[in-house]
Parts: sequence; structure tokens; C-alpha cells
Amino acid sequence: MPIHVAILKRPYIRLILEGKKTVESRLTRTAQPPYRALESGERIFIKASSGPFMATAIAGKIELHEGLEPCDILRLRLRHNLAVCGDDSYWELKQNSRFAVFVNLTQIEPLEVGPVYPKSMRAWHVVDESLSPLMDIPLTDGAIRNRYLSLLGSSQKMRSQPVTLLMPDGREIATGFADGKTMLRWRGWGPYYQQYQMIPGDTVRFVALGPGRYRVSLHKLSN
Repeated sequence: MPIHVAILKRPYIRLILEGKKTVESRLTRTAQPPYRALESGERIFIKASSGPFMATAIAGKIELHEGLEPCDILRLRLRHNLAVCGDDSYWELKQNSRFAVFVNLTQIEPLEVGPVYPKSMRAWHVVDESLSPLMDIPLTDGAIRNRYLSLLGSSQKMRSQPVTLLMPDGREIATGFADGKTMLRWRGWGPYYQQYQMIPGDTVRFVALGPGRYRVSLHKLSN
């Protein structure tokens, strides 16, 4: 599935990270992304306008509107603005929009990296999932029991070179893959699985920090 880059002003991103802004709205005069370009469950990387990536989220419920008139914009403001957190100037700017998208943001997390995307004046970009710097690996019962990790689904490029893992406790692990395999040679996952009480379905997250260098974190399915 595709991934997305949403560009916002910093105050809105701070509200997202504080849990106050839970819906991202896009109102436009013409149909453009994310209108009919985003589906529930797809990942959004949130970048500050003229600034860095600051967060990531998963799209939840998505509400679409078209053929809007100014009276419809007022109605949508009354319905959604508690979650959108738009000020008067925002809604005044959008009063002649014909299309609207309201995206419920779930699984919001701070994240300082994002995918490469084509630079333009657009404030929303749709890019291929292969460009994501983030990879979540679901754990199986066998992986937990036998204290290994298989990066099935990772790119051939990642598996063709040595990798350095920055573990949650600050350790740096230099390792790699067996030839033609997806399993990491390093087998020290057991203490981490035990410490974080990992169960099947929980995930190990890799965040690319540079060529062959990844920050590792462990995530519970319930988070």
C-alpha cells in the first residue's frame, strides 16, 4: 500500500502530538490528494512546512465531500472543528472549497524521519511504500520462543549489506544476514522479548537513520 507525506504548520503538529488535534482536514477547490488517494490503515508521515519530519500516524476513518458550497463549509466546521483545531483564518481561507477530506489520525507517534518525496508546492504527497524509512516486523511465536528475528518483506538492498542496530538500551549491534536468508545473524533478541513482554503479533520497529544503520524499538500490539 502507498504511504503519505502530509505537510502542516508546526503549531498544528504540536497539537497532534499533544493529542488535541485528532482529525486532519484538507479542503480544496479541485480534487487533489488525499482526496480518493488515501485509505484507512495507510501510514502518514507528518512534516513541518519548511521544516523537518516530526510525527507519523495511521489513517483511521476517512470522510469525503464534494460539490461543496460555503454553507456546507460552515456546517462541516461546526461538526469537525473541535477535532480539527482550525482557527478563524483557516476556515475563512477554505470557505470556497469544493472538496473536503477529514482523516481521523490514529497511532500518533513522534518521528524525526520520513520518506524521500518529490518536492513541489503540494502539501500532500503519495509515495511508494518502498521509500519508507520505517519498517514494522510482526513477531511470531517461533521467533519469540527461539529468540530470533526474520525480516521477511525487507528489501534486498537491506539484506545485501552489514547492518548496525541501535537497540532500546543504547547498545550498538553489528550484524548481517545469512546468504539468501531473511534472518539476522545476531540472536540476542531473547532478553528484549522478555523485558518488553512481547507476544505474537507485537512488532519490532526499524527506523533507517542512514545506510545500513537502524534504530530499533519494540511495540506492543495494544499500543
